[in-house]
Amino acid sequence: MGNPVVSIIISVFGQLEHTRRCLDQLSETLAGKVDYEVIVIDDASPDGTVEFLKGLGEPYRIILNKENRGFARNNNLGAREARGEYLCLLNNDVFVRGDWLLPMLKVFREREKVGLVGNVQRLSDSLRYDHMGVVFSPSGLPRHYGQGFLHRPFQGETRRWSAVTAACCVMEAALFEQAGGFDEIFLNGCEDIDLCLRLASQGYSNYVVHDSVVDHVKCASEGRKTHNLRNTEYFLDRWGESIRRDQALSDKPLYKRMLLFGLLTRPWTIFS
Repeated sequence: MGNPVVSIIISVFGQLEHTRRCLDQLSETLAGKVDYEVIVIDDASPDGTVEFLKGLGEPYRIILNKENRGFARNNNLGAREARGEYLCLLNNDVFVRGDWLLPMLKVFREREKVGLVGNVQRLSDSLRYDHMGVVFSPSGLPRHYGQGFLHRPFQGETRRWSAVTAACCVMEAALFEQAGGFDEIFLNGCEDIDLCLRLASQGYSNYVVHDSVVDHVKCASEGRKTHNLRNTEYFLDRWGESIRRDQALSDKPLYKRMLLFGLLTRPWTIFS
């Protein structure tokens, strides 16, 4: 039996019901469509997640951490164990639906020097969207374009963005290794944006497939935002000057459009 086309890597910490649903949705949407494996890294979950994972067979491969290591380290570990040509990084609170993966893989056949390929993410159990790509503010901070939108622009497009979220994304396994994976200085935040910018500095482009749509609970894991301030400081020290000089300028029209939408529909999110 040969290697799978895609290795799906999922880092989990608690939230067993989310993990069950996430894995069920993978089976429903991918059965018979693509050869894949699922590498699940349990990050010392305090609930019944370990017992559940131990009961899984093919195509699941399970790694059990004795202590909590965080998103970057877990995904780097999963990538080292992966056998697929492509890596799909997936949060356990992301629930896939429809034809979500194959259009993302198609980008690598149709375009050159592809970095990360992301998709549109809608807030689970909501009519509002959360992510259609990442744009940068004039100060250099990343923002999810489309956050709070009730409509979905760019349908039918595969569009280039400054960065994409790793809550659900695909990239070539060889490129992830070549880039050194996620920088483990970041703890559960900014590691995906940092990787996108590192790849962009080497001439790669990051894309979103706007007809691939998934649902995301978002920040379901306990302690998800604990290190936000620290991560932001590291990120801006490294990238702030170059972002303000480059990406923030090119992203300015989309950023202004996003602010205007927020001002008209959800002003408390702008001024809070």
